Amino acid sequence: MQNPFAANQTRTITSPVTTKELSTPNIKELRIGFVLPGIRHKNLILALISLYFFISSIVFIKESIVLIGQDRVRGFLSSINDTTTGVFAGWFGTALLQSSGAFDSIIIAFVSVGVLPTFVAVAVIMGAEVGTTVTTQLVSVFGYIRKERQRFKTSFLVAMLHYWYNFCTLLIFLSVELFFKVFTYIAQTGSLFFSRIYGISVIPSIFSLITPWVHFLLRYIPAWIGLIGGGILLLISLKNSEKYLSATFASDVSKSLIRSTFGSTSKAFLAGLIFTIAVPSTSVMISILIPLVTTGIIDTSYYILPYILGANIGTVFDVMIAALATGNPAAIGVWLVHLTINIFGACIFLPLRKPFSASVESVNNFLTFSKKRTIVFLGLSNGIPVVILTLGILL
Repeated sequence: MQNPFAANQTRTITSPVTTKELSTPNIKELRIGFVLPGIRHKNLILALISLYFFISSIVFIKESIVLIGQDRVRGFLSSINDTTTGVFAGWFGTALLQSSGAFDSIIIAFVSVGVLPTFVAVAVIMGAEVGTTVTTQLVSVFGYIRKERQRFKTSFLVAMLHYWYNFCTLLIFLSVELFFKVFTYIAQTGSLFFSRIYGISVIPSIFSLITPWVHFLLRYIPAWIGLIGGGILLLISLKNSEKYLSATFASDVSKSLIRSTFGSTSKAFLAGLIFTIAVPSTSVMISILIPLVTTGIIDTSYYILPYILGANIGTVFDVMIAALATGNPAAIGVWLVHLTINIFGACIFLPLRKPFSASVESVNNFLTFSKKRTIVFLGLSNGIPVVILTLGILL
């Protein structure tokens, strides 16, 4: 029987190793060892700079609204005047911006200056949870729809777990809100609680102190340009924060850590929570699972959903920074609703992970049976909210 390693053995014996060959890998290893820490430190510094400009953008938006006049901005937003319209505004707005953190932070800024009622802001936050699933859908479709059906079906399952979980929690919590106003009550109670905490109102003064250029710039530009510029700065800074934090943790060690966490439900849940706190983007941290799932590194059976539940909770912390930057108890109360929704959602669906995942897998098998079904579903699931929102605004 032929030894399968014979060729390698012959090559090793007949190919003499020179001093240069021995020394080169060592030099390369030393070079990588010195360069990678430097790159990581650079990415971390750039991430902190992005965080600074994220805080600056909140100050920019808030101060610009004050200069424009609260009544004018309130009139502009008056078309979003009920819970249903607010839900679909959050759904569409987050899908459009491709960032629930950015959209929710803008809503927080509007609440802080009194131009958006609390009950509408609560509805918008609920809708934004579904809007953030669009990114995962796009990654799975555009990345794998041309692949063989099995790989596409596996990739789309991640997007479907993300979508159907958020859609089901929306149905549950929206019903509770419509009939009992529970989440509006949580926001108002939280606002009252935070208003009694000494030092909350001092936070905006601290942020204003470290962003003096914002007030200086607003002296020389129209306030409406400041509002638009603040929104653009928020999007860019948050996107760069995600980019540089992702690069900081993007290493073979980090990838191995992600793979090793999917050995139990609790590990997967904690991984989603911790990784999304470190890189504040649910869509990014869930989308990176798609290649790991399609290659079979991660089992999709029961551990993807716990990871999504943890990631949804982890993403609320960038919105917390925005709320604290306003120093407004009402804004912090709305953030508390965001946190409550994700915690309650995890409490409901974590025990149901096996039947829920199995049900979603059955739906996914039906939708991915043909590409036409997938495209029709995506068109309806994302088009219907736009139609309802448009009719709500016009009527």
